[in-house]
Amino acid sequence: MDAYYDDQRRVNALIGSTCAPVPATPENISRNRLLRAQVGLRHLLTEVIPQITDEQQRREVYLWVDGIYAITCFEEVDAGIQP
Repeated sequence: MDAYYDDQRRVNALIGSTCAPVPATPENISRNRLLRAQVGLRHLLTEVIPQITDEQQRREVYLWVDGIYAITCFEEVDAGIQP
C-alpha cells in the first residue's frame, strides 16, 4: 500500500493544484486544468509509455495518449490560451 501512496504523491506533485488561479474566473480555472492535464499527458508520452516493453501495447497506448494530448492542444489554440 505504501507504493500506492508514493505513486499518488508523485502524480500529485506533477499535476496537482496547490492554489487557485488568480483571478479565479471560470476561464482561468479551465486554463489551469487544461495545462495540468497537458503536463500529465506529456509525462506519459515521454516518461511512462517508452518504458512499456510490449511494442504493440506501447504503440497503441502512445497513439491514444497522443490523440488526447492533441485534443487539449487544439482546445488551447481555439480558446486563444497561450501557456
